Parts: sequence; C-alpha cells; structure tokens
Amino acid sequence: MNTDMTTTNSESDWWKWGDAYKRKSLTDFPILHQFLKDRWNQPFDHTHPLKSSFSIHTNEERAANVYNILKQQVSHVRIENSLSVRLKKALGKSYPDVLSALSDDPIEVADVVVFPKNHDEILQVLKVCLEHKILIVPFGGGSNVVRAFSLPKNDLPRIVIDMSLNNALLNLDETNHTAIFGGGIYGPAIEKHLNAKGYTLGHFPQSFEYSTLGGWLATRSAGQESSGYGRIDEIVISMRIATPVGEISVGNYEGDAEGINLKSVFLGSEASLGIITEAKVRIHPLPQYKSWLVAVFPSFQHGVDALKQLVQKDIFPTVARFSDELETEYLKLVSSEVGVLADVKSLISNIVLKLKGIEKPTIMMVRFDGTQSEAELNRKLAASIFEKNKGFDIGDGIGKKWEHSRFGLPYLRDDLVERGVFVDTMETVVPWDKVDALRKKVQANLLMSDAFGKEKGVILAHVSHVYTSSASIYFTVITAQQKGSEYQQWEEIKNIVTNTIVSEGGAVSHHHSIGTDHRKWYLEKTDVLTKKVLQNIKSTLDPHHIMNPGKLFDEQ
Repeated sequence: MNTDMTTTNSESDWWKWGDAYKRKSLTDFPILHQFLKDRWNQPFDHTHPLKSSFSIHTNEERAANVYNILKQQVSHVRIENSLSVRLKKALGKSYPDVLSALSDDPIEVADVVVFPKNHDEILQVLKVCLEHKILIVPFGGGSNVVRAFSLPKNDLPRIVIDMSLNNALLNLDETNHTAIFGGGIYGPAIEKHLNAKGYTLGHFPQSFEYSTLGGWLATRSAGQESSGYGRIDEIVISMRIATPVGEISVGNYEGDAEGINLKSVFLGSEASLGIITEAKVRIHPLPQYKSWLVAVFPSFQHGVDALKQLVQKDIFPTVARFSDELETEYLKLVSSEVGVLADVKSLISNIVLKLKGIEKPTIMMVRFDGTQSEAELNRKLAASIFEKNKGFDIGDGIGKKWEHSRFGLPYLRDDLVERGVFVDTMETVVPWDKVDALRKKVQANLLMSDAFGKEKGVILAHVSHVYTSSASIYFTVITAQQKGSEYQQWEEIKNIVTNTIVSEGGAVSHHHSIGTDHRKWYLEKTDVLTKKVLQNIKSTLDPHHIMNPGKLFDEQ
C-alpha cells in the first residue's frame, strides 16, 4: 500500500548544488538583480520559505520487507533505511528535480539505500535483487541533469545503490601510464591520487567536484578539457561490470583486433545493463605550462569559422569556450559584481570595440598545454588564425580567471530558481556548417513561445567542445517562472529547444546523457533494428529488467 509521509530533515537544502558555504545569492549581484527586475517587472526578492520537512511517497511495508531480505542475504554490506537517507538519493540536479524539491508534491523514494564497497559486494547485491525482482537505481555523485535517478511510479520493490564507498585507487602503472579506480570515486579524489605522482586524468566536466568516474562512463561524459585530453570514452581502456546475471569485463588494450569489443555498449548505458565497478584509464603527465589566448570577434560566425580552421589544421586547444553576443553581454553584466571574470568589462571597453568596428562582441577563450615552447607556438598559430577572422587578442587574464572560478558557476542557479527565475541548460553537437544556423533557429523558435516570455526571454549560447567535423553548442535559457505551471513551462521550452536541435541534425545530447528527459527523442532517432539488438542485450544481462528502469530504450 502506497502512502505519503513526511520526513524532517535538518539539512533542508540537501537538494542544492555543492557545498553550502560556496553558494551564491542573487543579492550578491545587485546589477544582475536589477537587470532581472527591469526585464520582467518583477522583484525576485523572496526565496521559497526554508523547509523543515519534505513529503515523500513510499510503501513502508514493502520497504521493511526489502530491508529484511538484504539484511539476511548480504548482511556484510551497509544498508540504510531511514527516510532522510532515502530522500537524499531521490533527486538529481535537473531543473525538474529542483521544482520537485520546492513543491509540496510527494517525492518518490527507494525502499532502502545500499552502500557496497567493491565489485564483489555490488555483484552480490545485484544477484539478490534479480532473485527477488527488486528494481535498482545506481547513484554516483547525484549531479545528473536529465533525471537519470527517477524511480518508476509502480508498487515494485526498489533500492538505490550508492557508489560512494567504491572509491579506491586499485592500481597506478607509471610505466604504461594507466590507472585503475573504483567506479564510485569522485573527480577531485582521482586528481589528488594522480597529481601526487605528477599525473592527471584530464577529465573536468562542470560537475567535476560532485560526480564519479562510473557516472562519467555511464553517461559518456565530456569535460571542459576534452578537446585536448579526449572525452571519457577515449580515456577509458577497460571496464569491469557487475550485472544481475554475473560479471563481464570489456576492453583490455587501447588498440586490438580481438573481434567485437562490447566496451561501447556499456559507455552511455546509464546502468541499464549493469554497474561499472572498476575502470582502467589513460593518464597523462601534468602539463609543464599552460598558455591562454582570449580574443574578441565581431560576430558569432567569425569565431566559429576561426575555431573550425584551427582544429582542421590539427591544432586542438585543451580548453575551448566561445560565447555568443548575448552570453558575452551577460558575462559583462555578471563581471561587474564580485568574483566571476572580474575584468571582462574593462578589457572589452567600448573605446576598444569602436576602434575595431565591433558593435556586439563575442568572446573566445582557448588554452594550450604542454612544454612552454609547444604551448606558446600553438597560441601564436591560433592568434594568427583568429586575426584572419577579424578577432583581436585581449591577453590571458579572463581565461585565467575563468579557470579559477569555473566550478563555481552553477552555485547561483538554485537561488535564482527559488526566487522565481527559470534557468536551465540544453546542449548538442552539430557539424560546423550548422552551428550558427542552429543557434539562430533555437532563438527564433523560442521567441514565438509564451513559456519563454517571447521577447523578454533570454537565450545564451557558447561552443564548448570542438572536433574536426563538428562542435558542441550549449544553450542557457532564462525567463520568469509561470507561477502554478512551472513544470508545464519547462516542458514546453524543453520541447521547443530539443525539437529544433533534432530537426536541424543535432544529437539529442552531447554530454548530458539521456535519462528520463531525453528518452522520447532518443527512441524516435533510434532505428528498429538497433532497438531490437539493445533489447536482446538487455534481456541477456538483465532478464527481469531491474536495472535503472525507464531509461534509454523501450523495456518489457
């Protein structure tokens, strides 16, 4: 019998991003605050009242039964059944997740949370769940933004497997430049282990501080330095995976011809086939030198052309970030406050822009790593290409400040949402010749939408990952929330942006994965035979369909 219950939680902001002491408030940015007030004629002064309790949807009789089963069969594994612990593993960091935390609607929670320490314990838990048909949702860092942790609304028993104790460095091979880690290790812990020996993994997604290696692999993650070091699917060499029916190992070499390699089947699988418990990855010596180049262009297309020419000459920056006119203006707005990119406004002064004939500037930041001579040579070559595309060099200060503050950028989001501001991000990858066209099409389609606020809505865009044939473009949507229909507003905006992306030839996701939010577009794009093959693999590894149900492809 399902019941709605209330749990008191002393950490009432458990659903927010990151560490409490790092969080920002709109009141810290008075110029931005005034901009929002003026644009939407709303004060945005008051946040939601602080919650002392949360309503949850659960079946406690079923939960007690699941707890007893696991306690009897895997008693050596840590198992938690308090409402507080279960609640904290119920949501990710998507905009709908935040709405769920702010609303009074009951939040769906698991029956128990299990904390296995290693591959063997994970495998044992999965086998028990297979026997008793208990649904499983793995939880890494909880940073996913497409509702990959959402639980089905049925009466089947379910657990969350928290991977945080499976966090060991299992091997560091300095001869072959590889390392093996447990799948639950967080980004900073990886870098701490490697940096101590003079190495880096080179994988730095926006969620770096609060996401795990297994999560990166399960979602086919890209990091802010992937243009130089490669995406996670290029970094990983082999994986050890626990499935309900047993262990499977994929890959062993960076290159071989040993028939069909199933590694790609598990990359991006979002734990729908099994749980990645260990992974061997390539590591790199820490760069001796980093050289930033920051340039301003007269239009977005000029900068896109410059980036395309750069990488098609096989000059790949470690970091590439190119903001369009509106995002550059927004950065100037935010930089007038304390903290982020504090000298954008002064470096892109109106006098300099007029001398260069630039009315609406776009800002490019690229970084080259290596020895000093390598990095400076690549910077010089990039500056020449940028100059030929009407870009002018404004030094390296902004790039260094961005690097210093880059993981703090999400901290303002939760406060904005609490104050009635809609803010969400969406991304894709498209061929170079479609980047600017897609940006303009998304803008045009949103401007026709009441949910977006038509001409009052704000859509920012930047290129964040570059390849020889394509680039990733990342959108940030800002508008005023429609009170009483916040979720419906999000759904309309999400549909407009993603429908436009797909119709213009873009991927459903470049690095945010599929989860629940992108599933319908993923299924529309996937051909019948591919789905049949995936179904057969699913049925072999997960015969009762207990692994992260409702994600990716159709299930029985």
